[in-house]
This record gives sequence, C-alpha cells and structure tokens, in this order.
Amino acid sequence: MSRFVRPPEDEEEKRRVEHAIATGAGISIAQFAERIVGEPVDEEFIEVIKSRLERAGTVGESFDIESEIEILWKWRKEMA
Repeated sequence: MSRFVRPPEDEEEKRRVEHAIATGAGISIAQFAERIVGEPVDEEFIEVIKSRLERAGTVGESFDIESEIEILWKWRKEMA
C-alpha cells in the first residue's frame, strides 16, 4: 500500500476507485489512521483527514498521507 495519495487522473480512474470501494476493496480512513497511530481515532480526527484529502484533491497535489496523519495526531496530542 502506498503512503502517497493523489486525486484520480480522469473519470475512468475515479470510476474504478469508486467501484473498488463499493465492492469492499480497501479500508476506511478511520481504519487506516488507527493503524498509523496505534489507537482508535474519533470522528473529528477523521473529518480533519478528509478535509486534508479534499484540499489536496482540489489543487491536484499528492502527499504522504501516513506522515500527514502522524503530524496531525502528534499536534492533536500536544494541544490536549
């Protein structure tokens, strides 16, 4: 599994991804984040990750989602 995410390159790729998700391929954002941080994450944290993914998709940027989750989780723990 790649640590880097990016938006689909075209409608065909988007359709394939949506089909894969609909048929049970892959894991949820929450499950992925929990694997990274080693503990359950709440809905607020998931929304932050989704927002970051959407922002990246809007500008067509790819980024290291694993690193992003680690940074956000560390920041959140420090602010608690």
